[in-house]
Amino acid sequence: MANTFKNAYLDITSSAQTAYTAPASTTSIVLTLRVTNVDGTTDDTITADVIDGTSGNSRIASTLSVPADSTVELAGTSKIVLETGDKIDLTGANASGDLEAFISVLEIT
Repeated sequence: MANTFKNAYLDITSSAQTAYTAPASTTSIVLTLRVTNVDGTTDDTITADVIDGTSGNSRIASTLSVPADSTVELAGTSKIVLETGDKIDLTGANASGDLEAFISVLEIT
């Protein structure tokens, strides 16, 4: 088994976007799922879904407030395990791209 650390980055808008998808023949462990509001004055919210390739969606955050100049950690002190084809979709409330996501993942093949 090979272990590889990966990062992903996404400018979040008001349309659902895939931030990370677990590759074929890979189990991925999300170590960090950090959302930062880079706007100095405007608050925003984040909605995050884990889309399971076999059993459907699981919402891990629903319109969670991200105040201006703040960061929230969506993986918390636990980790998120993704199987092949599972993905994380992120949606903000503002279309302006005030929110940025940073994801750190351990891929096990």
